[in-house]
Amino acid sequence: MAKSLRTLVNVLELQFRLAKRSKSKPEQRFYSLWDKVCRKEVLWEAWQGVKRNGGTGGVDGVTVEGIKATGEKDYLRTLWTELKEKRYKPLPLRRVWIPKANGKKRPLGIPTVKDRVVQQAVRMVIEPIFEAHFSEVSYGFRPGRDCHQAVKEVVKYLNWGLVEVVESDIVDCFGSIPHGRLMKAIARRIADKGILRVIRQWLKCGVMEEGQFKETTAGTPQGGVISPLLANIYLDAPDQLWKKRKMSARSGANAQMVRYADNCAP
Repeated sequence: MAKSLRTLVNVLELQFRLAKRSKSKPEQRFYSLWDKVCRKEVLWEAWQGVKRNGGTGGVDGVTVEGIKATGEKDYLRTLWTELKEKRYKPLPLRRVWIPKANGKKRPLGIPTVKDRVVQQAVRMVIEPIFEAHFSEVSYGFRPGRDCHQAVKEVVKYLNWGLVEVVESDIVDCFGSIPHGRLMKAIARRIADKGILRVIRQWLKCGVMEEGQFKETTAGTPQGGVISPLLANIYLDAPDQLWKKRKMSARSGANAQMVRYADNCAP
């Protein structure tokens, strides 16, 4: 228990340092991050997160329960070596279809457990860098924020007398984000080639559906651990533009934005 707590504290301290540096130097790009992804304590905590979330296996058929049965430490030791030697390459997503409330279905891509662990590790390292500058109007898929807070914020503005509401929703947001623009948004803060390479691989890894491989030319890997963060990085641009144009100022449009992922209510 003491060792597990020490590991968690070390990871939290790493994240704190990255966030602090990002906050103090908003224009600086981060060049040395892959070595942090490869830290054994980061991989261990990434695996713990994947293990807690559970879920089914990917195209390779490997499951969380299977890894637990054959030995977690041996599995992570092998993965650590693969990452250190830069031999890691993601497999295609396993495509499944999830029913929606309106009777339609939405596609969900399930990465392999290995890919989920690496995505979690990368997310843990780069998320503090971007979180330090994300807008206060954004509530979706962020640490310490949720949909209930977003609803309370909308109610607050309604009580203030701002009763005209415009609700917007980006059609197929996760599936239509252009890869080129997303990578440019990431590269504004991340210069580490290893991080950029692996994110690009996740975007381009394709999907397997009914035994057929299909390329992915747009969108983030839905079902992937890192997908919500990538979407927030891409969607931060309109948040910052809203702030730059002082749309929320009483001397301006006095239009208050509340965004939860790709849904917003200005």
